[in-house]
Amino acid sequence: MFLQNVCEMRLWIAILDAPANVTLTLDNLPVLLYEVVDGLHEAGMVVRSELFLAAHGQAGHVVSVYTEAMHNAIRGLVLLGTSLSGTSLESFPVGVMTIVGELDGLTRITRVASTVQTMEEAAADNPHVVIRHPLVMLDGSNHGIFVGDGLPDSMYDLDIDPEADEVESLQGAVVMLSLFMESTLQTSLVAAKEARRAFISSFEHAQNITEPIRSLRNLTQGDMKSYWVKMAQKWLSGLEGAESTLLEVDSFVTTSGILPLPPTLGVEGGIKYAITFSDVTYPGRIDTSQSEDIGTAQTAPLEIAARMIGPERIQKYLLNTTIARNYTCKDLNYASFMTAYHTASERARTRFDQVERYVRFQPDIVVDSEIEWESTPLQVETIGRELHVTGISYKTRNDENLSQYAGLYFCKLLPPERAMEWIYVDFIRRNAARSGHTSSSSSGGTVTHFSEDDEP
Repeated sequence: MFLQNVCEMRLWIAILDAPANVTLTLDNLPVLLYEVVDGLHEAGMVVRSELFLAAHGQAGHVVSVYTEAMHNAIRGLVLLGTSLSGTSLESFPVGVMTIVGELDGLTRITRVASTVQTMEEAAADNPHVVIRHPLVMLDGSNHGIFVGDGLPDSMYDLDIDPEADEVESLQGAVVMLSLFMESTLQTSLVAAKEARRAFISSFEHAQNITEPIRSLRNLTQGDMKSYWVKMAQKWLSGLEGAESTLLEVDSFVTTSGILPLPPTLGVEGGIKYAITFSDVTYPGRIDTSQSEDIGTAQTAPLEIAARMIGPERIQKYLLNTTIARNYTCKDLNYASFMTAYHTASERARTRFDQVERYVRFQPDIVVDSEIEWESTPLQVETIGRELHVTGISYKTRNDENLSQYAGLYFCKLLPPERAMEWIYVDFIRRNAARSGHTSSSSSGGTVTHFSEDDEP
């Protein structure tokens, strides 16, 4: 075995063979693991040997929970095609190595980007975290690289076709795995130095790959504000050129449980402001240790419910300004998609462009009340070979009798981060090549071309 040839330590390697059609759980894992270790002892492994656990995909979530509970008996955890969930790496009691393919269609690169962000923040105070918990991202590799042809059909369809040579990728992963074990067990100073160099380099590589995703995530929401809604309000104002400097915008993201606030106009320090409020809706939280839907679950927010101010009220407030253009929610959603496209890496754009599908931004659904607007989600569905995106808008008359509710313009917006997840994962999965109809809760379908009437 290649791992034994690379590693200077003597290794005993066993594969936990769960019975057919039996899902690995916290109930049966201890029994199965005991049987495996007992078999190794009978084969000659000494009782006090150091134990490392490795798990692939869905099994990784169960094994990580078990490892955290039994950390006194386990020296390290290796996650293949999955990542730690439910607890932070920094506080995890044993070292964790995460090895994931850049084109893993199940463990989305957008999910790995969250791990990178968390590690980056932790490393600011504790640089050793990237060495104790190394992250290895395999260029051009997918979820199935670790199991050959062993993926079930449903998972195979959700995966992405690999671009890298499987043998070369696995050999590189094995070298890193050997360094992880040697570094954890402190076999030698030379091994520790080599591991430090390799793991820092590997983490920097993951940072570079996920940087476009993380930057767009901060655009959607960061520090209880949304820079994207700030930009949307600027466009919606209709102000252009020098007149666009007459109004500053501050956009706050509200938390659940707080009553929605209407946007407002005001002056502070001689500067005129528009203050907007938004809700960001995320997919429902999934119990990754139990759910079988982890492979299909989105990580990006589903929509931004943006409460903004219409151009007529702004024009009346500023006096002597011109509404250069009347924008709609459709225009703002088109801009969101194009922002994601141009922020994505060149390599990601190339993959995306090779898939011949279409995206169509439909005219807004205009509703008659704020309650109806709040309860109607952004419409996203795949019809045939087209992805249709439809914004939901609600507007009030610019009538002084409406007081603070005059001249409002509410939009259900496509988060740029969600569009980015389509580009990096959903649109290039194997199942994305199939035409058909998918409900609005799905992000299936692929796009590279735009209909002429979609220009903003």
